[in-house]
Amino acid sequence: MSMKALNQLVGRSIVDPAVVNAFEAGSIGEMLAELGFEPEMVEKLSGLRAETWAEYAVLAYRVVKAAERAQVELELPSPVEGLRDDETGAGKEQVA
Repeated sequence: MSMKALNQLVGRSIVDPAVVNAFEAGSIGEMLAELGFEPEMVEKLSGLRAETWAEYAVLAYRVVKAAERAQVELELPSPVEGLRDDETGAGKEQVA
């Protein structure tokens, strides 16, 4: 969800000067919360320091991408995946 929300923010910044104005005023966190970022991500993105809006967008992309990558790495398969409900393979010789 975060990358989608970031794309919406950057897209909105093209047509709505309020986004860049909020960035320049240091109140971008309010816009981030409106777009559905998690509170933890709002805090991280609000803490980024950049000279320009474009620089901020690049930094924000890196933070969101890293957070999504970390989340994917934590997803482990279920231990019951691959177990069969039926007994068709039971008792047959298996070779590794």
